[in-house]
Amino acid sequence: MSSSCPECGAPGVPLIFGLPVAEAQAAARHGELALGGCTMPVRPPNWQCPRGHRWRDADQVAWDERLLAVLVAHGYPED
Repeated sequence: MSSSCPECGAPGVPLIFGLPVAEAQAAARHGELALGGCTMPVRPPNWQCPRGHRWRDADQVAWDERLLAVLVAHGYPED
C-alpha cells in the first residue's frame, strides 16, 4: 500500500466517490478522508494528499481497512 503521495511525498487519505454518508462527511471535514464527487472516473484513484494530488494503489484490502477505520472513528457502525 502506498499512502504517501507519489508526486510530493505528503501522507494521503482514502478518497471516495459517490454520495457520502454523514460519517464520511465528518471525516472529510477533519482531513481524514477526501470526497471525490458524484462522478466516478473509469479507473478511479483511491488516495489523495492535502495538495490535491490523486493516485491509485492496487492494495484494495489495505485501502478498505483504512477507510473503515476512519469511518468507525466517526461513528459508523462496524457491522
